[in-house]
Amino acid sequence: MNNDNDKNGNKIRRKKVSSSGNTNKPINRTSANKTRSTKNKKKSKKSDKFKKLRVFGIVFLVLLVVGTAGTAGLVFASLRDVTPVTEAVLDKQTNQTTTIKYANGKTLSTAPSVNKKTPVPLDKISPYLQHAVIAIEDERFYEHKGVDIKGLFRSVLKTLTGTKQGGSTIPMQVSKMLLTTEQQTIPRKIKDIYYAHEMSKTVSKDKILETYLNNFFVGRGLAGAEAGARGYFDKSAADLTLAESALLAGSTKNPSRFSAYKTSKLEGNETKEDLENKLLFFVNTTDDDLDDPTQVDFDMIEKIKSWELISNDTYRQLKAGTLVVRKAVSNPEAKKRQEIVLKKMLELKYIKQSEYDEAIKAKIEIKLPQSSDKVSSSVEDLIESEVINALMEQGHTNDEAQNLFYNGGLIVNTTIDPKMQDALEEEFDRNSNFPGHMVGPDGVSQPQAAMVILDYKNGEIRALAGGRNISGRKTLNRATNPHQPGSSIKPLAIYTPAIDTLKITQATALSDSRGGYKFEENNKWNPRTTTAGHGSMSLRKALAKSSNTIAVKTAEMLGDSYDECVDIMMDYLKNFGITTLKNNHSGSSEASDRKFPSLTLGGMANGITPLQMAAAYGTLANHGIYVEPSIFTTITTFDGQLLVKNAPEEHKVVDPEVAYVVTDMLESVITEGIGGVATLPKGMPVAGKTGTTNSAYDAWFVGYTPYYVGATYIGDDAGRKDDSGNTIKRREVPHGSTSTAKLWEKIMEKIHANLTVTEFEVPKNVYFTKINLEDGGKQSSGSKAAFIEGTAPTKVSSQPSSEDTKKPDNNQPEENNNNNNNTGDNGGGSTPPDNGGNNGGGSTTPPDNGGNNGGGSTTPPDNGGNNGGGSTTPPDGGGNNGGGSTTPPDGGGTPAT
Repeated sequence: MNNDNDKNGNKIRRKKVSSSGNTNKPINRTSANKTRSTKNKKKSKKSDKFKKLRVFGIVFLVLLVVGTAGTAGLVFASLRDVTPVTEAVLDKQTNQTTTIKYANGKTLSTAPSVNKKTPVPLDKISPYLQHAVIAIEDERFYEHKGVDIKGLFRSVLKTLTGTKQGGSTIPMQVSKMLLTTEQQTIPRKIKDIYYAHEMSKTVSKDKILETYLNNFFVGRGLAGAEAGARGYFDKSAADLTLAESALLAGSTKNPSRFSAYKTSKLEGNETKEDLENKLLFFVNTTDDDLDDPTQVDFDMIEKIKSWELISNDTYRQLKAGTLVVRKAVSNPEAKKRQEIVLKKMLELKYIKQSEYDEAIKAKIEIKLPQSSDKVSSSVEDLIESEVINALMEQGHTNDEAQNLFYNGGLIVNTTIDPKMQDALEEEFDRNSNFPGHMVGPDGVSQPQAAMVILDYKNGEIRALAGGRNISGRKTLNRATNPHQPGSSIKPLAIYTPAIDTLKITQATALSDSRGGYKFEENNKWNPRTTTAGHGSMSLRKALAKSSNTIAVKTAEMLGDSYDECVDIMMDYLKNFGITTLKNNHSGSSEASDRKFPSLTLGGMANGITPLQMAAAYGTLANHGIYVEPSIFTTITTFDGQLLVKNAPEEHKVVDPEVAYVVTDMLESVITEGIGGVATLPKGMPVAGKTGTTNSAYDAWFVGYTPYYVGATYIGDDAGRKDDSGNTIKRREVPHGSTSTAKLWEKIMEKIHANLTVTEFEVPKNVYFTKINLEDGGKQSSGSKAAFIEGTAPTKVSSQPSSEDTKKPDNNQPEENNNNNNNTGDNGGGSTPPDNGGNNGGGSTTPPDNGGNNGGGSTTPPDNGGNNGGGSTTPPDGGGNNGGGSTTPPDGGGTPAT
């Protein structure tokens, strides 16, 4: 092929000329391949036999100079697996996009298009950019044969004298981007030299330049001329000015340092023109490096909204603090680098002095593209975030990790089950599942909702929804955003620690009357309860009926002081994977969760995310082993090279027998308590807990089966504004947590439709005794309850059997728990708990550590359900019983067993 002619057959001048005039004219360049004579053609086949030797000679000389060659074998070993380089190969590699796959191997999606490289032909890329790249990256591009010997040796000499200078040509960089790897190794550099040399013989110079310009990284997750032009200037690559082209070309040296813009906090004095097409939004989480919004930010949010620069949904999230806003400002480092590029272009006569002067003075206008209106996928957003974080943990910078994800042609194998995800989304799309459904003035459906379904044995997220009827990328993910948990916190913060430390059993009975608390702080608070007046009740019934007063009194049994009890509860919550706790001690100006209202009834400073809640309850289902949730299993290159293998952290929280006793109590919430609407067909066991906050603003149901755990949340978004800027009051969720439990049941019924009904696995040292649900005493007609060996009650109940305690109470409302305060409602009488045992009306039955020596009431484990001695043996749940060694922390002196 003769490269001395353009596509129209016109002779291309060899002399470098100005890029001024019509920017769509063919780029002027020196031809890389002169027309071979007939004699040379006859010799070509013979010389090709020695092509590796020629490359070997080049590489060997370079390595010899730098003293790293060792032996010739290194070169030959590096070239053993090289493959031919053709235009088709380069095109295939260029068009590789990151593919996200479901757990079954089918495609879920590809990387977001807003950042994805968009290959375009060379004549659709501004000649200014072509010249700028050649000038700064490879000035003899059209003269050398893939490897610039002069430049390479100059680079080596500079390196030996302590001065760094790049020696990679454009073909060598194409090799590194598409054919080898980013790893800084001698074998990789040898391959780059080889591929560059071969590329220059089999592929035209124009095609090599086009390939480079469609793949080079310009920062901010943008790769390629078209993506860079649209990402920084909201225009096509064909329309780039000289100043913009030099800026983009200059970023290649260090994209993180020389990207066209940097982010900056709002100062409060910006005008509409200052911020138009320059606003950036970031999800505000507990583990990012973003400062929380300031008053200046909140004041500017109102102005931005009045200027119609943001949507109603974005405005609401900014006001709620779940999003933070930043502005894009020109990067002074990029400007310095641009001037170096322009100077080089002038030196090489690609531009005239007048063009140089004009470009130096030109003001670079950053103009960000409009965000996508596609239906939001909280699953895809979470995958993107987790993959980029994983790549950074492998040593990549944030920019490099983004580029790999958006443009690297990766294969991300996720944990998402398509059938389970479809089942979840199908129910979330039904407005009838959300009583009180409406569309607010901001266009967002209310109430909002979230759900996470985990395989708790390995922590894999099988399905997730972070909202409903939401459009746009990077929107608020309510599945990873904290909400007030209400009573759903009780099993984690109260009952698990109390059983684990042998402070209580299911049979322990306490008074449900208000008042009479052990600590004065709680007497001042005096929380309300819907079960007041029932007298005493066993803790099994107290959890099933969600008694607030008994929950607080049980928590008081954990330690000798208020602070010791708080420490123990917080330690267990942290061990359950709850990271959103505010552990500020008294005297701090910030909100704190170091209070009984926060830890016993869920009125927290931040709250807990549905993802955290699913993993925490999953720990109880998984024999006390916590497994960190994960949404992908592996990340590979397009050709199968493993980059990341996800290995979620796991640790022991409690012993299997403790986890099972709590599970048994949580089953009673469904069979004997207020969670009956979550009952699954065919007798599939369900253990779970409802949760409702003050005025029923937040409603939860977290439940698990022998297969999966699901955490479901419903509630109006906070911080919404009407058209006049007035705060819209949150509404209560109609029917409270009953609505959430019904939604959970509909989704989990579909997921469990074809699964075999089985029981939760019973540990060897767990036994069952039938108890009276009022006083906790033994009763042959009572409810069967699980006990750790040696802790079952021995005293016979003095109470008559109550038939209604054996049936689900689907109509009783969930407790409306107080928010995070220490005042509460002090009205109403206070009946102190009777701690004097069963004599004279006392209600507390302490654990009997004497085992089976007091009355022979303990029966061996019944693996067949509640019918006494069924023969079905539950399957091994596959839990990691030997995988964790961490025991619950000692919260202020209370020993853990």
